[in-house]
Amino acid sequence: MLFHFTHTCMSTKNIHIGSLIKEQFEKKVKRDKHFSKTEFAELIHVHRSTIYPMFKQKSIDIELLIRISEVLDYDFLKEVYLDKTQNENESKIIVGVEITKQQLQQLEIPDNLLVLLKKNQE
Repeated sequence: MLFHFTHTCMSTKNIHIGSLIKEQFEKKVKRDKHFSKTEFAELIHVHRSTIYPMFKQKSIDIELLIRISEVLDYDFLKEVYLDKTQNENESKIIVGVEITKQQLQQLEIPDNLLVLLKKNQE
């Protein structure tokens, strides 16, 4: 019998990602006067004409967001998905453990939790 115990550490927040990207882009331009919209577009593998419309988008492709994060040196995934109230030092665990029925009985897991675990297994 295989049970998966999961703790989800990601929850989306209501963030306008385009505005956040624009903000980080402008900060990079201030730090690096030679950084341009054209260079940014080349580094993230898009046409330069898509940059300003991207700043207006509420959502974005995750692969593109990862490239943008690398270029702007800003962790957008953490900003969008990590709950700020959550202690970042807490362990986030996803575990798959195969156990026998005998081992399961020895764990003394409450029946209502067992029902949930069995449903999750299916």
